Amino acid sequence: MDVKEIWEKAKPIIQNNVSSISFDLYIQPLMPECFEDGTFILSALSTRDANYARNERHFPHIDDAIKKVAPLVEKVEIIDAVEKERRDARNNPTQETPLPEPIIYNNNINPQQTFANFIVGKSNQEVAAMAEFVAKHPGKKINPLFIYGRSGLGKTHLLNAIANQILEEHPSTRLVLTTIEKFTDDYVNVIKQKGDFGAFREKYRNVDVLLIDDVQELASKQATQEEFFHTFNDLFEHQRQIVLTSDRHPNEIATLSERLQSRLKSGIFQDIRNPDIEMRTAILQKKAALEDKYLPNEVAAHIAEYSNKVNENIRDMEGHLVKIIVYAELNGHTIPTLEDCDAALSDNSGDEETARVGDIAARVIATTAAYFDVTPDDITGKRRTDKLASARSVATYLLTQRLEDVPLTEIGEILGGRTHAGVIFARNKIAEQLKTDDKLKAAINDILNQLDK
Repeated sequence: MDVKEIWEKAKPIIQNNVSSISFDLYIQPLMPECFEDGTFILSALSTRDANYARNERHFPHIDDAIKKVAPLVEKVEIIDAVEKERRDARNNPTQETPLPEPIIYNNNINPQQTFANFIVGKSNQEVAAMAEFVAKHPGKKINPLFIYGRSGLGKTHLLNAIANQILEEHPSTRLVLTTIEKFTDDYVNVIKQKGDFGAFREKYRNVDVLLIDDVQELASKQATQEEFFHTFNDLFEHQRQIVLTSDRHPNEIATLSERLQSRLKSGIFQDIRNPDIEMRTAILQKKAALEDKYLPNEVAAHIAEYSNKVNENIRDMEGHLVKIIVYAELNGHTIPTLEDCDAALSDNSGDEETARVGDIAARVIATTAAYFDVTPDDITGKRRTDKLASARSVATYLLTQRLEDVPLTEIGEILGGRTHAGVIFARNKIAEQLKTDDKLKAAINDILNQLDK
């Protein structure tokens, strides 16, 4: 049998073992290239498609089916378009020199985190648009891009989406996607081992794109800050694309050096906020579809409402979805029901911190609202009057005092989507007025006394 015949006979076997969506998207487009030295080679249209076909959910079925049809096959290999071009060039002397090997210093780029499966809504449409622009025009207008917001809202997903799109469209791009923790570890290891700083700097500076997650981890790392400052400068001066993420604005990162803070502020800042119920519902249904599960609309909405009520991030919400699906299957339900939701969500010991923040915030807002004779919805709403402005400013100030460990972006979300700058302005305004305004001081003390009862 030739390679085409082997592949045609293997495909129905694979189709019986994977979902129809997976087969149509990632298996069917694969093309048989050759069978030589015991290795059967398939090619994919892109790096992303090759990575999907190679993952543990698909590749074992591909491997088993081909070896079942052709027992002489010892190994199955899936190559992408770039690898195919290099292979063709080696086999054809008239071809031009192959493309250079892309520099990717890590293997933690997640091929499943793309722009195609990033749900966009009111809370993240600006940051998603900026990330896509960066992926299409690296090193141009939006550089550096600094994305900030509480954990679990999709910052890492966007970093991976940028990496995946750039490498798919420009496979020879020199790209690094890493975390500040890994950057620090590499730097410390060079110092401890008295190693080659040249190699370290080559790794992080001789790139076209640098994507770094969790920049808030730079806090209190003075030596790492110094090295990162020079790395940032070098890349920025050579118009190399830089994208950074953090769970807070640079102004909130403790002990960040003034000059590094200034450097970070030289680019574009964009926050990513909590999703609303509609967006949460869409995310849950997308997640279920990716897992080849059917999630009824009313069940998705029920989970979304619960998640929104406890001010949960997307990652935790998706974790609850998995828990509900497993609970339903253990009870013999192929499709989760509302009863499965309630039972699975009845014991969520992992939500203690979220519940703590939510409880404190609710009490502060309710007590402040009662003092000013308005409703909690007035404080978190959009209506503007002098009375409401005062109530909101006081509530903002009290929340920053009672929730000192919570990023200001999250406090802004609690207050109905106030911006980071808006929270800082209200907090500082009240703090300044308290120095001279005895009436305001009495009001704050009255509210605090009510809260402490």
